[in-house]
Order: sequence, then C-alpha cells, then structure tokens
Amino acid sequence: MEQLESISSFLEMSGFQYRVFDMGRKIQRISNQKFAAIESQEELYPYPFQQKAWLSILLWDEKKKQEPVIWFLSFPIDEMGSLKLESRDAFMRDLVENVGENMQANLQGGDHKDTMKESPFSFKPREDRLAVFHALATVELKQPPSQHYEHTREYLSGKLGFDQWQCLGLQGVADVIARLSQEGNAANLASAIPKLPDMPLDTFMQALEHVKFSGKLSAVVVARLEEEAAKESPQPPLLASLLRALSSSEAKQSRVVIIKKLLNSTLAGNIDLLAAISGRCWLDLQEESLLQNFLEAAALQEQNVFNILLVDLMTLPDMRTKVLMGLRNPERSVDLSKKIGGFMGGVIQ
Repeated sequence: MEQLESISSFLEMSGFQYRVFDMGRKIQRISNQKFAAIESQEELYPYPFQQKAWLSILLWDEKKKQEPVIWFLSFPIDEMGSLKLESRDAFMRDLVENVGENMQANLQGGDHKDTMKESPFSFKPREDRLAVFHALATVELKQPPSQHYEHTREYLSGKLGFDQWQCLGLQGVADVIARLSQEGNAANLASAIPKLPDMPLDTFMQALEHVKFSGKLSAVVVARLEEEAAKESPQPPLLASLLRALSSSEAKQSRVVIIKKLLNSTLAGNIDLLAAISGRCWLDLQEESLLQNFLEAAALQEQNVFNILLVDLMTLPDMRTKVLMGLRNPERSVDLSKKIGGFMGGVIQ
C-alpha cells in the first residue's frame, strides 16, 4: 500500500484524468505536479485561507461518457504553511476503505456511489463559487455551457434592458465569465459594465475575480471602481467586489495606484476593503510602501480585526517575512505599535 499513501498516488493509479483547484481565496488551478509536491511537504500550500487548504478535485475518464466526479475537500495547514499530513492520512484511510471499490466499478462501467460528500473533510462551496467551478469544469472538459448562457449573453448585449437583471442565473453569469475568450464575451461584458445596475454588477464581479483578464475589460473595471470611490456616499461592499475582480486583471500598475488611493482615503478604515486587499491583492502588498500603508490602515481597526487581517496575510508563503519586516519598521505609527503589542500578547498567551 506504499504507493497509496497520498491522494496524488491514488488518483494516478485510478486511471482517471484529474485536475486540482484551490477554492479558498480564488478558484485557481494547482498543477498535478505541484499538488504532489504539497502532499510530500516539498512545497508549502500556496493559498491557505482560514489556516486551511480548500480543494476541489475534478476526475473523469476520457474513454467513457459519464459525469465527472468532483470532490470538495479541506485540510488544516500547520504554522509553517505545510499540509497537515495527519488529516490527509485519515482521509486516505477512508478513501482506500470506502471508495476504492466504487472507483473500480466506475472505471468498469458499473454503478458508482460518491461517498466523499459524507467525508468529515468535505465541504460545500458557496453557491456563486460552485457555479463558477462548474463553468470552469465544463470548459476544461470541453462540454457545452448551461441553458442560462445565451440569456446572459443577450442581457449583456443590452437588448433586454440592463434593468431586467432579475432573471439572470448565477450559472449563466459563471458560464459567460468562464468563456471570456469565446464569442466576444469579454468585449460584451466590457461594454455593459458602465451601464450595469449595482446588483448585477456585483454578481458579475464576484465571478470575474476567478479568471484572468486584461485590455478594455480591465480598463472599464478600473473606471467603474474609481467612479464608485469618488461618490459622496460610496458603497464599500461594491468597491470591495470591484477590487476583488480587479485582482485577477493583468493591469497591476492601475490596481496598485487604486489601492494606494483607497488606503490614503477615508475608506481605509472599511473592513470590506481591507479584507479584499489582503485576501485577493496580497501579491501587490509585496511592495514595501503599499504593505506599510495597509498595516497602518489595519491598525485603525479593533484589536481582534487587526489580528485576523495579520494572520490571514502571514499564512501566505510569500508574505510572512515581508509582514514581519513591516511590523518592525521603526517609522511605524503609535497606533500600529499598540496593535502589534496586542497581537504579540495574544500569541504569547
């Protein structure tokens, strides 16, 4: 059984094709090779969220026209950022004992019962994330989109009227976003964004944060974010949604400029925006001055909120050292020094 000590080895032996995705911060692909390295603790988990790895595994057999198998699994991450193997091993014991026969039956064309939904390591993603994952899976498997796809495309064209958004389905929105490179979808979305009411705009942005985009689409998201921020009474949740979407844009320079403006404005104290910055734009915070601005803004929050934001950043492999350097900055404010003291006191206790 040595060869079945990891999920990767089990999947390799099963004969399935498979893809691994992170579901914690954004829906992001993790290569099969990288996932194997994570399981062997040769690499740290790249996107921990709430000190866990939130995974989806898509499995299918290219020789059979059967529905793919999808597992949603979460495992704890240790203090150094590695997958806790005790939990993975417990899952493997259950997998080998309870699922092995079903997996073989599936490969032989027999009945398959997916018992992973009952696993203590399974979880159910939020409805909007589930829609995006299913859309990305159909693209991966070269399957057609849902029945809601064409209606969403027609809505974006403006033919139905942008105020007629109530009939939009999450799956249709996700299907369009997952296919930005097809049928002029990116251009249609870019044309629609300036005219979208706040509610459908938020829905499209929640899906957009999971895919890479650039060009005109990036420019209009930036413009809509700047327009909202300039209002007399801006809506922080909508700003956060736009910023999370912009985190997947290739327009890094524009995004950094916007984050700096937000952190130097009265909006810097809003928890929705701070969570969007640390949770989605952490790569931008590798810039020393921007990270310091973020830490100073976080220091204006209550101690428990500051602690949560700090821990969230420090669990990311690329950020721990940089955050520690920022906390030691001799030019830090009195407020930040006090919050650091409170954070360290909590850790010591």
